Amino acid sequence: MLPAFISTLLLTVYMVIRYIISSSGVRYLVDTYGMDKKKLGKLKYKDIAALRKKINQLRKQNDAFSLEELVRKYRP
Repeated sequence: MLPAFISTLLLTVYMVIRYIISSSGVRYLVDTYGMDKKKLGKLKYKDIAALRKKINQLRKQNDAFSLEELVRKYRP
């Protein structure tokens, strides 16, 4: 019974941490680029991480047109 309780507790802690990280990524995108929270809410954690990575890559390349095209899809 104790191992089942510990595994359930660890799984719950893992899910809470993952939710906090995901919501932090969404909040960053909403605040920085004016994206719509509802549109970003439909994306999975991996999609949000890939979007942030692509945005950072375009920012490093100073490619404003591609960055605007990427971000426009998620604006209200």
